[in-house]
Amino acid sequence: MQAPRVIDAHSHMWQGPAPEGQLKTSVQDLNRDPRELAGELQRLGVEKVVTFTQEMTRVWREWLGSNPLTIALQQHWPEVVLGVFGAEPLDAQDRLNAPRLEEFQAAVREHHVHGILFTPPYGHYYSTDVRAYPFYQKAQELGVPVIFHHAAQFGRPVLCPLKYARPWLLDDIAIDFPGLRVLVEHMGYPWTQEVLALMAHAPNVYTDISMLQRRPILLAWNLTMAREYGMLDRVVWGTDYVGDDHAAYVARAERDIAFVRNDLNGYLARSGWPTLSEEEIDSILRRNAMKLYKLD
Repeated sequence: MQAPRVIDAHSHMWQGPAPEGQLKTSVQDLNRDPRELAGELQRLGVEKVVTFTQEMTRVWREWLGSNPLTIALQQHWPEVVLGVFGAEPLDAQDRLNAPRLEEFQAAVREHHVHGILFTPPYGHYYSTDVRAYPFYQKAQELGVPVIFHHAAQFGRPVLCPLKYARPWLLDDIAIDFPGLRVLVEHMGYPWTQEVLALMAHAPNVYTDISMLQRRPILLAWNLTMAREYGMLDRVVWGTDYVGDDHAAYVARAERDIAFVRNDLNGYLARSGWPTLSEEEIDSILRRNAMKLYKLD
């Protein structure tokens, strides 16, 4: 029997540096055909994999992803892959990254990518910087969501200063672009209440639980708060997997899905918090992502 269907709403699949720093731009640049995953995804019930490109050139001077490859992957396997463009809104001179804005518009209009990702803490800029606003305006106009890494990252602080990561910074964006759909990664860890307060007055803001399965009690509490705020219908699941190792991806997806379906309620019950209904679990694993990416 086929497993219940789920959507991986946050991954960085098939990404990584190419030999000698060259960008991977086509499926032929990969070691394996992505469609080799088909049988395993069917077994797990994964019907869609949303994959983000990350561009962090302003800090690390290297690519973790490639927009041309994201487009190529979606074209190669359109029934499964939903590609999301990546951009730094400001260039190395801290000006509007106009060339990338044009590329983003073309990626949506000509190639039908499903959103755009920004990582302000890694790029060392504030998401409220008005020089970035043309990107938000264009995403609202094109009807695609904006994904933000507005969460802490362990490691050397120079890579991800917390001053750029606070979720409350997105409040101005929700006010200035009321029609813009926004996804806040990792429930804004560790500032989840800021994200939930934002969601309470901004009906187009969503959040994901990616990587929080590593801290199961914290995740259980965050979901309890999301229920109290009435926001469970805008919480989505994702693996946050980075790389092109098919076996590693399948292992993470299988583990995460099993945790949400089979183990999460145990943590809730042992903590004395209300458990999730089967409908709420299915919403986190699939239905809420359908709304976010308008797949209905």
